[in-house]
Amino acid sequence: MMKLLRNKKGQGMSEYLIILALVAIATIGAVIFFADNVRDQISNLAMEIAGDTGAVTLDTAHQAGAQLSGDMATFVDSDE
Repeated sequence: MMKLLRNKKGQGMSEYLIILALVAIATIGAVIFFADNVRDQISNLAMEIAGDTGAVTLDTAHQAGAQLSGDMATFVDSDE
């Protein structure tokens, strides 16, 4: 009986590790996908803290976001 209970606990741990791996892969994919936009945002923040204007970097980030939105809209429309 104890041997049977031990197997179920091991199965739960395996499922947990699989879910953890999938979350890690999704997180890495999201970081790679948004890397340029995040880099621009952090650069803008650093420039603002230093006292410089970050308007150029902010405009670049807004343009990248608008382009991404347009690309996603095209992707969604093409599926229909």
